[in-house]
Amino acid sequence: MFKFIVPAENGIIARVQNLFNTGQAEVTLRPSSTGKFVSITAVEMMLSVESVLERYAEAEGIPGLISL
Repeated sequence: MFKFIVPAENGIIARVQNLFNTGQAEVTLRPSSTGKFVSITAVEMMLSVESVLERYAEAEGIPGLISL
């Protein structure tokens, strides 16, 4: 399971969703109470630790992203 918090901007949310555009991932979005941020949870079966680390490395370049 991957959890991120991002600013509530469509472009940023789309970039995170594209990380999990594999057809096997289940992505859930939940806005914050103020509407300034969005919590993104992605559930996907990963076959190795290296693939998990690669996914987090890809997410590092997204501005405003906080990994949990």
